[in-house]
Amino acid sequence: MVFHMAHNSAEFWQSFRNIRRQVPTSIPTSYVNPNVRHVGVSKLRSLNATKLRDIDKTLVIQENDKPLAVLLKYDDYLAMQEQMLALIDAQSILSDKNALSTVLSGRTESMSGNSRTIEDVRESLKRNKEKM
Repeated sequence: MVFHMAHNSAEFWQSFRNIRRQVPTSIPTSYVNPNVRHVGVSKLRSLNATKLRDIDKTLVIQENDKPLAVLLKYDDYLAMQEQMLALIDAQSILSDKNALSTVLSGRTESMSGNSRTIEDVRESLKRNKEKM
């Protein structure tokens, strides 16, 4: 059973506030990437294509202890871009009251045990297809 909460209901907004409380307000660098290494700007002179391929850490380039730039592997950069797009999608859902209401009601359904595994859904679809 799925139900949709009214947009102005107290339960809807309380659920929204509970979700917001679970989001950290600040994330330390080591949480994002535990392989961060701070190096002086002179380190750039020693980097060639071979050494760049072999770097396994994200480098924070700094001068006089002041960060200037960040050097990271291209695959890490692409992963960050995917995460940014996921955040933008999440933000658009959170700003759309209808979408958020649907997500919250689905979460309530799932928490109450009123859900099925993807395998159960596939089996059900397969049985229905065979009946046709």
